[in-house]
Formats: sequence, structure tokens, C-alpha cells
Amino acid sequence: MGKRIAALTGVSCILAAILAALATARAATNVVIGDSLGEGLAEVSHLMSFAHISVHIRGPKALDQVRRAPENSTAFVVLGTNDAEGSITNLDNSINAILDLADKKHMRLVWIGPPCVHRPWDTRARELDKMLAVKLPPRGVIYVPMRDPSFCTGGLHEPDGVHLKTKGYVYMWDKARRAAGLDTSGALRTASATPTELPASRDTTAPTSDARFELAAAPSASPGGAGVDEPKIYVLRVKRSGANARVN
Repeated sequence: MGKRIAALTGVSCILAAILAALATARAATNVVIGDSLGEGLAEVSHLMSFAHISVHIRGPKALDQVRRAPENSTAFVVLGTNDAEGSITNLDNSINAILDLADKKHMRLVWIGPPCVHRPWDTRARELDKMLAVKLPPRGVIYVPMRDPSFCTGGLHEPDGVHLKTKGYVYMWDKARRAAGLDTSGALRTASATPTELPASRDTTAPTSDARFELAAAPSASPGGAGVDEPKIYVLRVKRSGANARVN
């Protein structure tokens, strides 16, 4: 009897090790590629991240991240905001280079579009969003636009008008993971966890006090965008001593 129990215990340990290895391998198949906004997304999603500050669609840095990502992985791509700060002309070759390399590595791409920014160049971010929404889906890429009203006017940005508060990255991740069809329960655990303070990023220079901006109108639906329900933002008002209300 003792030998049988020992044998069963050994088998159970082996099965547990196999299941743990499979779980680790599955978790490693979802990665983040991109710029400082990608770093913020990785913080709240807890995915393996190759994202780094000051990365553009144009140039070698994004391609290097794709090279380092595992084959057959699903990559959440957060690129475009830095490009929109400058010229967005002639980006086709750079976009194609990223897509072609990902195809060679049999990667599934979920491209998160440039969100609204409270800066003068928001109009270029809007144009780039339209360009990506048309170009990416025919190549088999899931495109997730980030110019919905909740994102543009929901108070999700840091004072620089470009980077996001933690709740902004949670909103971005919730929208992206649902578009990608990831497990809902895991994503909800991420969103409900107490967030850590995100490090300050240096992708762009904060605007001066007299900076003026035009916030481009958010389209009701971007062409080619993912057809998912918008996440909801709730405001909780707690009354204290029956007199003052505090907003959280």
C-alpha cells in the first residue's frame, strides 16, 4: 500500500509540474510591444513586455522588439503616438516591415491605435488612427481604436496630455483584451487589483502653461476597428457625515 501511495504521489507531482509548465508557456504567448504607453499597458496587464520609451513605428527599435518576441505569440502593439508628434507621411514601408516580420514568426498582432492626446498634434493622431484602421485588418491584424468619447474626455490622461493615469491604462487593456478574445476572468482580476504607481515616462516634453491644443473629435466608429462594447467608467459618490460628498 505504501508503495502504491508513493507511486500515485509521484505521478501527481509530475502532472502538477506539466500543468505548471503549460500555464507558464501559455502566459508567455501574450506579450506587449511598443512605446511608453506600451510600458503602462504592460504594468496593468502583467504581460511579458518588450515596450520601451521613445519607440516609433518608423525606425529599427520596433522591429527589434518583434525579433525578440517569442514565435507564435500574440503581441499587443502600442505604437503610433510618437510618430503622430511629427510627420506621419510615408509610414507604409515601416508598417509593412513590422507586419512582414511578425508573419515570418507566425505572430498574431493586436494593434492598439494612438489614443487622443491633449496636444496641438492630436489631429495627426486622428489621421494616423484612420490610416491604421484601413491598413491593418486586411493584413489579419486586430485593430483596437482608442479615440472613443470615454477615452478622449474621461479624465484618463496625465497632466502632459499624452501619457495616461493608471485607470487609463486599465481602460486600454480592458478594451484590447476583449477585442483579442482573452479570458475575461483573468482580465477582471487585473483591473480590480490595487494598481502600483506607474513610473514617469520621457517620450514627450510636457506642454508649457500657455500651450494651446485642439482635441480632434472622436469618431463614433473607426472603419476596420474592433466591434466590441466600450468599457464603462463609474463614478462613486460617498457621503460623509451627511454633509459633504467625496468623488472617487
